[in-house]
Amino acid sequence: MDATAINVEATRQPGYQPLVVVAAAVCAGIVLDRYLPARMVFWWILAAGLWSCWFLTWLGNGAARGNLPLLLCLAATGAAWHEASWSLFPTDDLGVFATEAAQPVCLEAVVRRGPRRIPAPQFDPLRPITTAERTRLALQVTAVRNSDRWESASGSVTLDVDGQLLGVAAGDRLQIFGQLRAPRGPMNPGEFDFADHLRADRHLCRLVTDHPECVKSIERGSWWQPVRWWDRLRSAGDNALWSSVDRAQSGLALALILGEREELDGEATRQFYETGTVHLLSISGLHVGLLALVLFRGLELGFWRRQPALVAVALITALYALVIDAEPAAIRATVMVWLVCAAIYTGRPVSPFNLLAASALVVVAMNPADLFRIGPQLSFLAVATLAWVGPRLARRPTVDPLERLIAESRPWMVRALHSFGRSTRRFLLITAGVWLVSLPLVLARFHIVSPAALWLTPLLTLPISVGLIAGFVLVTFGWLIWPLSIPLAWVCEGSLAIVSKSIAACDHIPLSHVWLPGPSWWWLVGGYGTLAVWAASARLRPPRRWCLGILAGWTAIGLFVARIESSPRPAVDCTFLSVGHGCATVLELPDGTTLLYDAGQLGSPTAAARSVSSFLWSRGRTHIDAVIISHSDVDHYNALPELLRRFSVGVVYVSPVMFDAQSAATETLRHAIERAGVPMREIFAGDRLRTTPECRIEVLHPPRRGTLGSDNSNSIVLKIEYRGRRLLLPGDLESPGLDELLAEIPLDCDIVLAPHHGSTRSDPPGFAAWTTPDWVVISGDNRSTRPQVAAAYSQRGATVLNTSQTGAVTAAIDAQGVHVSTHRRNASRKPTQPSVDLDVDDEQGLVPD
Repeated sequence: MDATAINVEATRQPGYQPLVVVAAAVCAGIVLDRYLPARMVFWWILAAGLWSCWFLTWLGNGAARGNLPLLLCLAATGAAWHEASWSLFPTDDLGVFATEAAQPVCLEAVVRRGPRRIPAPQFDPLRPITTAERTRLALQVTAVRNSDRWESASGSVTLDVDGQLLGVAAGDRLQIFGQLRAPRGPMNPGEFDFADHLRADRHLCRLVTDHPECVKSIERGSWWQPVRWWDRLRSAGDNALWSSVDRAQSGLALALILGEREELDGEATRQFYETGTVHLLSISGLHVGLLALVLFRGLELGFWRRQPALVAVALITALYALVIDAEPAAIRATVMVWLVCAAIYTGRPVSPFNLLAASALVVVAMNPADLFRIGPQLSFLAVATLAWVGPRLARRPTVDPLERLIAESRPWMVRALHSFGRSTRRFLLITAGVWLVSLPLVLARFHIVSPAALWLTPLLTLPISVGLIAGFVLVTFGWLIWPLSIPLAWVCEGSLAIVSKSIAACDHIPLSHVWLPGPSWWWLVGGYGTLAVWAASARLRPPRRWCLGILAGWTAIGLFVARIESSPRPAVDCTFLSVGHGCATVLELPDGTTLLYDAGQLGSPTAAARSVSSFLWSRGRTHIDAVIISHSDVDHYNALPELLRRFSVGVVYVSPVMFDAQSAATETLRHAIERAGVPMREIFAGDRLRTTPECRIEVLHPPRRGTLGSDNSNSIVLKIEYRGRRLLLPGDLESPGLDELLAEIPLDCDIVLAPHHGSTRSDPPGFAAWTTPDWVVISGDNRSTRPQVAAAYSQRGATVLNTSQTGAVTAAIDAQGVHVSTHRRNASRKPTQPSVDLDVDDEQGLVPD
C-alpha cells in the first residue's frame, strides 16, 4: 500500500477541493487534444483568447463570474501544452530523419544517464538466435556527420551496444558509429504501440552498434555536473547491493530499491507479472512513502526537532526520486510527501484528493503524455481508491462509556488480538477495493486477471517493507559503517527470498491467474466516469442496491457487445500476422472455429507469442480449436509453449515426420504440449479437417511416409476452399517435396502464402505457374523482399505483400469474393536492407474425417 502520509492527523479532509477541479480540467484538455487533434497554433490562440477574456472579466468585476470560464482556460492550456510536447520538435532533431530501415550514422552525443548492463537471456532451445550481453545508454545528440562535415543536431536517443561498454559516465561526450532507425508502430491488431511510447518521452529513434569499439569518448564530463552526481550515487547504490546481497536476490534488490529491472531474469519477471505483483518491481509511492516514513521516524529517534526532520525528509526523498530517474509514480509520491511535510510543518489540514490532484498537475506539466500510460494511470487510480476507501474503513471511537470500560478491562493480549484482527480486516478490504477498481484497466491493457494478488499483497507487505528498509539503510549507510552492512544484507536477502519463493509457489497454483480479452475503451470511459461521479458527489449517489444493479447492467452491456463483436460471420477470415522471419496465420471459419497455422519467429519466442495473443484477444478469442505445425523448424512453433499457457487449445496437428529428428527444441515443444494436456495427432496428404459443404480444409502434403530430404520438404500444405475460392498455406515447402506437389494437377488459387518466406529455393516461377494466385503474402522480415521473387509472382498477375512492410494481412472470403486489407494501410515503401537469401534449418527442429 502507499505510505506517503507521514502523519494521518494532519490530513483531515476539508470540504472544498479546488485542485481536483483544476487537475480535471487540465487533463480533459489533454485528452481532447490526443483524440481530437488540432493544430498547435489553434490551441495556443484559443488558450490565449480565453485567458484574456477571463482576465478582463476579472478586472471588470473584481472576480470572474463562475468557474466555467476558468475551467475552459485551463482545458485549452492543457491541450496546447500536450500538442507542443507531442508534435513540436526541432528541425534538426535526429529522429526526424530516421527511417524504419536501419541506416549507418556517425554522431556526437552527451551521455544523459550512465551505462546500464542488459544481461544475456538464459539459454532457451526455442530461441535459435542467441542475444549477447548489451549495454544501454541514454544520450543527448549534439552533432551528426554529413559526408565530410559536421552539422549541429539535437534529440534524445537510446544507444544499445553489444558487449560491455567500460569507462563511460554521465556527462561524457562520445563519438558513435552505429545504425539508426525509427521505432515501428504496431504491426498487428491489438499490439502495444512502442513507437508512441518512445515518442511520449520525445524519443523518435533508436541507435544500435555491434561493438564497444564503435563508441569513443572524446571529452570527459565535468565533475560538477548534477547528472554526474546522480549517476555516481546510483552506481554506488548498485555496487553496494551487488557486493553485499547474495546473487540469488541481488537482481530483485536492484529492481525494488533502484528500479533497475534489467538484472532480474525473465522467469522471475514473468512470475511477478502473472501473480499481479509486478507493481512491486516499479518504483512507486510504496517505495518513496516508505522511505519518507523510515527517515522521519529515524530522524525523530535521533532527537531532531520535527521541523528540521521534515525538511530533511523532503530533500532526501527528492534526491531519491532524481537518482531513480524520476518515474511518474515516484514524482507523484514525492510531491505528496512534500505537501504532507509542508502541512505538518505549518499545522494546516490537507485533503488527500488535493494532494493527488497537485501531484497530477506536476506529472502532466513535466510530460502530458504520461496521462495515457498504464503505469501512471494505475498509480493514480490506486491512490485515489486508497484515499476514498481508507477513511470509510477507519475505526470509529467507542462512544458508549460502558462499552469503552469493558474494552479497557480486557487482558492486554485480548486487546492486542482484537486490534490486530481489525487492522487485518481493514487492510484486506482496502487491498480488495484497490484490486477491484484496477481490474478493468489491468484487463484492458494486460489481458490478465490475477486473483493471487488478493492474498499475496497482504502476505508480502511485511517482508517487502523489511527488505526495502534494510536495503535503503544498506545503500545509505553501509559504506560508512561497514560492520552494519552484514546484518542488513542478511535481513534484505531473507526478506526478498521469502518474497520470491512465495510468488514462485503461488504462480503454480491453478487459477492463480487467467488470461482474457479486455474491455473496450468506451466501456472503461463510461465505467470509470460513473465511478468518479459516484465517489465525488454524495447527492448523486443512488442507494446501494441500485449501485449493484448499475454495475451488473454495465458489465452485461460490455459482455453483450463483446459477444456480438466476436461472433462468427458467414466468411473465412485468414490473417497473416507480422512476426518477422517466421510464420503465424490465423483462420477464422464461418462456424466460429479458430485455427492457427504455425506460431513462431526466428527471434524471441515471447515476442512471437505476444503478437499472436494480441491479435486473438483483439478478436475476443480465448480458445484455439486447432494448431497446425507445418514442420520442425523452430521459427514455425517456438511461440506455441507460451500460447498454451494463455489459451485453451483443442488439438495440435503435426506431420508424421515432425519428431523424427529429435532436438532440444522439439523435445521442449513436446513436453509443453503434454504438460498442457492437449492431444497431439498426425495429419498427412488426403486428410480433411472438419469438412462442411461450403468450407473444406484439405491436407495436400506430405504423404504418410514422408518425403526424403530436409524438414522443409515435409511441410504440411493446407488447401482451404470456401464458396469456390482457394487459399493455400505451404509452410517452408521446397524440393523434393515441392517437386512432388508441382507434379500434381495445377491448382488455381486466390491467395497464397509464399513458401519458405519468399525464398528463391522454393522455385517462385514454378510455384506461381502452378497456383496462378491473385494475392501472394510473404511472411518475413525486410530481407525477405527479393526482387526476383516478387517479379516471378507479378508476371502471373499477382499482387505481392510483405508483412514486414504492410503489417498483418487479412484476406476475407465471403459471398462477394475476396477482400484483402493490411494493418498498416498507409505503410510507406521504405528502403530495405540488401537482399539476403536467408535459409536457416534452426533446430532439426478440428477432427480429421
